[in-house]
Amino acid sequence: MNKPNFFILGAPKCGTTSLAYWLSQHPNVFMSPNKEPHYFSNDLNHNIEPWRDYEHYLSLYKSADSNHKIIGEASTWYLRSVTAVKNIEAKLDNVRYIVMLRNPVEMAPSLHGQLLFVGRENVVDFETAWHLQERRLRGEAIPGNCPDPEFLQYRKACSLGEQLERLYKTVSRDRVLVIFLEDIENDVHREWRRILKFLDLPMWTDLDFKAENRAKYWQWRWIRNLMILYVRVLRLLGLPWLRTGLLKYLVGVSIKSGRKPLTLQLCRELEVEFVQDVNKLAKLTQRDLSHWIKG
Repeated sequence: MNKPNFFILGAPKCGTTSLAYWLSQHPNVFMSPNKEPHYFSNDLNHNIEPWRDYEHYLSLYKSADSNHKIIGEASTWYLRSVTAVKNIEAKLDNVRYIVMLRNPVEMAPSLHGQLLFVGRENVVDFETAWHLQERRLRGEAIPGNCPDPEFLQYRKACSLGEQLERLYKTVSRDRVLVIFLEDIENDVHREWRRILKFLDLPMWTDLDFKAENRAKYWQWRWIRNLMILYVRVLRLLGLPWLRTGLLKYLVGVSIKSGRKPLTLQLCRELEVEFVQDVNKLAKLTQRDLSHWIKG
């Protein structure tokens, strides 16, 4: 039975969707058709169809063949999870990992926007949601559609230095490649070469490096709520996802791109909050990240 030998661990909103798509186009790579199965992060509740057992999870890779040197998946909360990498290491041998990182001052509002978009967050204003974290730790102000309050802890989710440090305590550095989103944006071809070298793959450039999963929001939130209700009903009835022509039209006209910029005051608050973790990340990666914390 085919087994994965490669994982994109995260972090969310750091370019992982784009990288997973680019790699899936390579003739020697097989990426899970379910991009984020989250099988190994059993400390987080994702409210998705559970994989009954390990063999059921491995069925994701049944279509891989001898041409596929790299077989993997991209569950972006694995880096945040305390158990995921330990579980992977207990099941699989000589696995390689790619970790994608981003300035947490940019990542936190981006993550909020994504959670708001999919219905796990219900507070539209990021600053308000940021200041709700302590109350939510106590189980207060949790949206009904959020399967795990941990997803709303933006400080913890964006503490990438802490997460990378935990990873290095479990996995040797030679099996980990760290990619910064800003490097992808500045020179995608250079970073693509680094990625292929790390995975021992031949060069492949027959793709346009289009960015996937860009920031977006619902212009009409009632449509988002309708979609959430629709999916809930399908799950209760045990029916597969069906997108009707009307729903497709409503979604198309309601989804818009972009995000409200942060105030300078909030930016400074986030910089102060993350400065120690950014310094830890800089030390771990031996990289100057002083431009992330401008104050």
